Amino acid sequence: MPENLTRPRPDEGGGDTLAMGDDPSLAAAASLLGAGRADAAWVLCRPALAAGARTPRWLALAGRVLLALDRPAEAEPVLALAAGTARPGEAADLGLFTLWGVALRRLGRVPQAEPVLRMALRLSPGDAVCHSNLAAVLRALDRLAEAEDAARAALALDPGLVNGHVNLASILMAQGRPRLALDASHRALAAEPTQAEALYTRAAALQALGDLNGAAQAWAAGVRAHPTDARLAFGRANLDLARGDLTAGWAGYDARLAAEPQRFRAVPKLPAWRGQRLDGPLLIWREQGLGDELMFATCYAAAITAAGSAVVRCDPRLVGLFSRAFPDARVVAEARDAAPAPAEGRAVAQAAAGSLPGLLRGHLADFMGPAGYLRARDDLGTHWRRRLADLDGDGARTLKVGLCWRSGLAIESRAGRQSDLADWAPLLSLPGVTVVTLMYGDTEGERAALGPMAPRHFPELDQRDDLDGLAALLSCLDLVVTAPTATGELAGALGVPVWRLAGELDVTCLGTGARPWFPTMRVFRAGPRDRRDVIRDMANGMAAFQNAGMTKRAQASDGEGAF
Repeated sequence: MPENLTRPRPDEGGGDTLAMGDDPSLAAAASLLGAGRADAAWVLCRPALAAGARTPRWLALAGRVLLALDRPAEAEPVLALAAGTARPGEAADLGLFTLWGVALRRLGRVPQAEPVLRMALRLSPGDAVCHSNLAAVLRALDRLAEAEDAARAALALDPGLVNGHVNLASILMAQGRPRLALDASHRALAAEPTQAEALYTRAAALQALGDLNGAAQAWAAGVRAHPTDARLAFGRANLDLARGDLTAGWAGYDARLAAEPQRFRAVPKLPAWRGQRLDGPLLIWREQGLGDELMFATCYAAAITAAGSAVVRCDPRLVGLFSRAFPDARVVAEARDAAPAPAEGRAVAQAAAGSLPGLLRGHLADFMGPAGYLRARDDLGTHWRRRLADLDGDGARTLKVGLCWRSGLAIESRAGRQSDLADWAPLLSLPGVTVVTLMYGDTEGERAALGPMAPRHFPELDQRDDLDGLAALLSCLDLVVTAPTATGELAGALGVPVWRLAGELDVTCLGTGARPWFPTMRVFRAGPRDRRDVIRDMANGMAAFQNAGMTKRAQASDGEGAF
């Protein structure tokens, strides 16, 4: 989200500070900056600072210039010194705390930026710029309700503040309110037609609203206006993939690393693999979260075969599962705060997990393969089959369904798009079905509120960190029903039947109604419908699933007797 810099006075001062004419170098530098010549302004600022010009006005101007030159690491200590030495009125006139907060935010030090920007707001409570910048930081901290309040306060003070509308649009989009986000982005674009963030939000909102043709035109317009903007290129690539255009989608998907560097791992210092046979190991490395890693790992076997040998760097929790799945590769745990494993040093090329589909899966037909590439430990499988059978006691065997009703990532931007356990009452109350929880974290309150209808819980299993144990449990279930979570991806990777409740357009469906990555996964997309209606549809479909399961078990039993 964009920030606003403070609106400087002509002399960069105010109150009882020196007049512009008393320091012609300062006035000249300020004039150059105002004319968009930050590089020339820095030519004047640098020797002045070296000569001991440490007044708040000089420091504020130098900080502005460095921010304009996109050098926040140098600007931040200069602005911190200015804010610490200026009198309150002077700091307010110069916008020092706002400038300092902007520098911190650009450096990724968002939690530190918040108190600095709140100080700016205390000094200038009627300044729309201060409210707008605080909104941007609160949005980055995923405190969306507070962020919305700050953005609306900015616009109440200055209805024409473009970045106020831009920030509000981004916040509304994160809240899952695309219609309002689209309106806010249109207000920003009416004043500034090429504003990059507003172009991004407009396209994303149209996509979320299901207007794929409109979204395609909006992404194209954004990329035309900003051909080097990685976020816009990445956004367009996601729409291409969602529409099934794999050629264009995978080509643009490589922009992700530059588009959201805070989300992705750093690229190893090795040549990028292009699909060729190598004379040494290929390093395949995880770049995103666990769910994406499990999805992209459906490509690993083909990559290992093509390269000849490989080192697979994975989430430490997956080492056992991946070692069994890829016996021809060396599997090592990712060590983010330590030296890489020695095996990585022998690699001669690297490939990010998310880059493999672009090299190996240019067409939907390339996704055809076995139902599951992972295998649970046999001993743990025996344990969980017994534990699940015990749930039936002396009664008839019931269908064992695992339920993961929301993501374990408890952030505000996901809150409005996730279900509550109570929403699943139509499934929990089905006769002949025993539901077990696949949620980690504290769910005791939700389960207690449902009384006897609550899903069964296995407190001895650490479902977050013991993925070998979780995989064994999943492999013994008849069905897994889940929100878009890593648990569902793990079940699909094991070849377990999965029903996935999706909300908006699911990019990973690649233009189909299913998930080509996981042949045993079925997608129930809510779209504009209330998710509770879709849950009822899922519950109604359970009878057919039960009958199919009983038929298969009877056939297996007859086969065993005949043998």
